[in-house]
Amino acid sequence: MSSSSRTGAEIIVDTLVAAGVRHVFGIVSIHNMPIVDAISRTDGIELITARHESSAAHMADGYARASGDLGVALGSTGPGTTNLMTGIYESAFASSRMLAITGQAETGYYGKGKGYVHEAENQKLMLETVAGAVASPRNVGEVAPMLNSVIASILSGRPQPGAIEVPIDLQYARCSSAVPELRIADPVGPDAEVLLAATTLIANASKRMILVGGGVSSVAARDALQAFAEKINAPVFTSPNGKGSFPVDHPLHMGNALLRPPIKKLLAEADVLIAIGTRFQAGTGGIKIKMQLPALVHIDIDPHSINLNFNAEVGMVSDAKVALDALLESEYEKGDAEHLEKIRSACDETNALFRERLGPDHAKAMDIFAKYLGPGEFFVRDSTIPGYNWGNTLLPIDHPGGYIFPTSGAIGPGFPIGLGVAVATGTKTLILHGDGGFMFHVGELATAAQYQIPAVIVIFNDGGYGVLRGLQSKQFDGRFHGTELHTPDFVKLAESMGVSALYADNVDEFDTQLKAAMDMAGPVLIELNANNMVPIDGVVPAPGSNA
Repeated sequence: MSSSSRTGAEIIVDTLVAAGVRHVFGIVSIHNMPIVDAISRTDGIELITARHESSAAHMADGYARASGDLGVALGSTGPGTTNLMTGIYESAFASSRMLAITGQAETGYYGKGKGYVHEAENQKLMLETVAGAVASPRNVGEVAPMLNSVIASILSGRPQPGAIEVPIDLQYARCSSAVPELRIADPVGPDAEVLLAATTLIANASKRMILVGGGVSSVAARDALQAFAEKINAPVFTSPNGKGSFPVDHPLHMGNALLRPPIKKLLAEADVLIAIGTRFQAGTGGIKIKMQLPALVHIDIDPHSINLNFNAEVGMVSDAKVALDALLESEYEKGDAEHLEKIRSACDETNALFRERLGPDHAKAMDIFAKYLGPGEFFVRDSTIPGYNWGNTLLPIDHPGGYIFPTSGAIGPGFPIGLGVAVATGTKTLILHGDGGFMFHVGELATAAQYQIPAVIVIFNDGGYGVLRGLQSKQFDGRFHGTELHTPDFVKLAESMGVSALYADNVDEFDTQLKAAMDMAGPVLIELNANNMVPIDGVVPAPGSNA
């Protein structure tokens, strides 16, 4: 790389380009204007201007999850950085390759307590509460090596967000040092003795089951998983994050069903559970759920995940693809066909019960979405009733990493995360939202319109926070408060911001409107009157609904 004199801001952008970054999401500020200007003068990289830094961070997170590449958010010091924090927090939950770049007060004022505009002397400490590697250069010569080090940390091992704060005077200062080459460590492979212990345990077992999490997120890893599952003839279960890691039409695919009572019983009867790329989070038995596991072979890139929620007979620290390739080199007898058939029958039976519990309208809505979710397609949902009830379970996802949602359980990030996914892929992305959560980031409709981001945003409008309404009514003698919301006319609101919009008064109309939206260019919003849908069994309907 050229060693000619460059400003700190130009060095930052040069480093990003060298790392393969094509888009940056952020908001211009007096404390990052040099970086914004350098982006504008650099080919191959574009700034997507968000309407709030929190949205920018969520967009960068979605971009990283969909592409597997570095997602970058740009904010100002002080209030701009505090706004980024929620998105960085979500990114950490999701094991996402997200980088936050922020400004900072001039080095001459730093630590002096002079009340400098946007002063945030403990900003680095704040960032360290939600990010992994965090850097704070104190001279322009440190900018490139520190930024490179943060990026390398993000892209190595278990993905975690990183951050760098760059004082404004360093962004203007010049430096003639070359931008160092980015060096990413090779994927971690299994220890030879651990691999032998795993293959021996698997070979000696007959009743085998596989559980897959978000660590199997590439097509290559999915192919290796399929070959391994077929070789040992074992059923494959997924966590919510693991949806799409195994072909949905494959006879060994069981989906996200491991926690259902009949399946847990069969799990207890198994000889071995092979868990790959999962931390056993709350949705996979990690919290308040009693599970009797057989011998556990736990494969994860993060050594802290091993023995975190369940003790492993064999704990293998490894990249999922590398581990699966290594496991495939051994020979195994086919698994117990009778046990497999019991599992398949139990899954089919519970799937039918799940579908019946959804009721006719939600089951039909799920089927309508499924028509547009083939290989290579991404589905993004917010924390909302249909997302929990049929997004996590029966909705077919046939692409690794193709099911994206707020893993922290936050309300609202779905919309900006989905916009980041659409920017990363350049293809039409389906985003499922509730009306309450959508209002958190409603200003990003203007961003979607400005950049003609190819997304279809479907809002299930029930006039409030439906998930919380149901929880309140069960815990407080039928009372709920603070969960009923005045909502705007979403069609008119979207159109006022330059986004095409459609309205569906019921599920039949939604079928027609979604087909029309998928054929339209740019962003499209569909408002679906959820109060005209038969509610899911056990879900509290909105007051005054027609259900």
